[in-house]
Amino acid sequence: MKKPLLIVTIVLILAALLTYEMLKLAQIQCSLCLTFNGKRQCSKALGPTADAATEEAHRNACALLTSGVTEVVACNRVESEELSCSHP
Repeated sequence: MKKPLLIVTIVLILAALLTYEMLKLAQIQCSLCLTFNGKRQCSKALGPTADAATEEAHRNACALLTSGVTEVVACNRVESEELSCSHP
């Protein structure tokens, strides 16, 4: 009877630790806008650092503005506009 209770307790503790670690990773939120081929897109992203969050927001915006590998590569070279980062 004690063994199943111990297993359930261990699983719950591990789940709580995993959830805490996942939430801890996203400490910075960045938002930016960019214009590509005459279209403008704004995007937000979370990341452990401002650089990581900015890169992810840029990739997200490019994903919505492009179609095809060539356009994605070109969009990734475009400078972002209205960049701001904060702690959520």
